[in-house]
Amino acid sequence: MVSAPPTDSGKAKIPKLKYMVGEQEMVASMNKEKSIALARCLFPTKPQEQGANNEAKYPRACKGVGKITREQICEQLRKTKPFKAPEPDGIPNIALSNCANLIVNRLYFIYDAMLEKGLHYSPWKISTMVVLQKPGKLQYNIPKAYRPIALLSTMWKILTTIVAGHITHLTEKHQLLSPNHFGGRPG
Repeated sequence: MVSAPPTDSGKAKIPKLKYMVGEQEMVASMNKEKSIALARCLFPTKPQEQGANNEAKYPRACKGVGKITREQICEQLRKTKPFKAPEPDGIPNIALSNCANLIVNRLYFIYDAMLEKGLHYSPWKISTMVVLQKPGKLQYNIPKAYRPIALLSTMWKILTTIVAGHITHLTEKHQLLSPNHFGGRPG
């Protein structure tokens, strides 16, 4: 998006953005103003939480997500798209997928300890947000003509994909979703 480092003080490919503040139309011309306009549009204010329903009947809790295997880790490493933009850690996916057999044992013990002890490695959760133009828009001078993408650490994505697979398996096994629920289900 930006043709120079973040310290360029306004030289950007994003044109001046028109946005509304209440009833007043504003124009963002500098990068800082554009960032604020895009953030307001793409990330609206979080709604207030509704309290839990104390009278609802919930199913019995399932026990954990189960153990992960070296084969699951290797499979996910090989499934990574090799030439995607590198994440904040700077490790290209092609290096991870080509070295899967060399790193699988270390990742297995790291992931196993993280799941067993409920740990999260903070650097893996750092993301870089990039704003891209939505294709086919007639004008790119409004914030809604853009979409955000997050670049996350592949190491974290591998673990979360495996855990999501376990959760999906448990959800199907224990029939936790309505039979009429089709989105996000296998098959």
